[in-house]
Amino acid sequence: MSIFFIKSILSLALVIVAAVDMLAMFEVFGRNERKYNPETLKKIHRAAGILYLIVFSVITFLCLRFIYLTKTELSVRGTFHGVFALAIVILMAVKVMYIRTYKQFYNHAKVFGVLIALFTFGTAGVSAGYYLLVSEFGTEKSYDRIIQYKERAVMPKREKQDIRKQPAIMTDPESIGRGKNIFDSRCKFCHDAYSMDTVVGPGLKRILKNAELPASRRPATPENIREQFIHPFSRMPSFENLSDEEVEDIIAFLNTL
Repeated sequence: MSIFFIKSILSLALVIVAAVDMLAMFEVFGRNERKYNPETLKKIHRAAGILYLIVFSVITFLCLRFIYLTKTELSVRGTFHGVFALAIVILMAVKVMYIRTYKQFYNHAKVFGVLIALFTFGTAGVSAGYYLLVSEFGTEKSYDRIIQYKERAVMPKREKQDIRKQPAIMTDPESIGRGKNIFDSRCKFCHDAYSMDTVVGPGLKRILKNAELPASRRPATPENIREQFIHPFSRMPSFENLSDEEVEDIIAFLNTL
């Protein structure tokens, strides 16, 4: 099961808990004539609050872990998601201080509770809502490759040393020619080798002369291109069936772009 799908389901659960939490307090403080037992509603509110903190902490851990592994700059949508989540943390901290210590501000804590619920809806909407929509509720599996690639990118020192022992880039015309033939038969349907324009995947012009690879944003090195063939980023299919010699030939060709 995809980590994105798990996070999305947890986010939906968080929305439900936040809604229950908010409605319980609406019933306690918002009605002139109360329909339900206030003490029961307060217990529900307290239990929902504890459950909210647990689920929120789990989601936060998964999100921070993903950011740590990917080390990529957040998208606009990811930035909004992060700002909303940070606002929730700050509001929760201030609300607890108002309730536990600065009790003269207790009435403001009620407003903070509503704001926390609203920010929760926004946070889940721009993350879980987006993912479940574009992935057809988790049935589109290409998104799963992103986290798989990033997790494998965090390699132990011994694996890094093995990578450094990979052969140097071939520069002889035969290797370059073979690499071009393989590229034309396997890669050119998705990648333009002679520009930076996107076809299905990004253009590959100057791919080994730039600082970063165009999609994964990892350093533009032969080692990372070799890794890309085995553990591809995003929607790129795996090319594990290529022999080591074929991979080296493709890299020789890419080095000429």
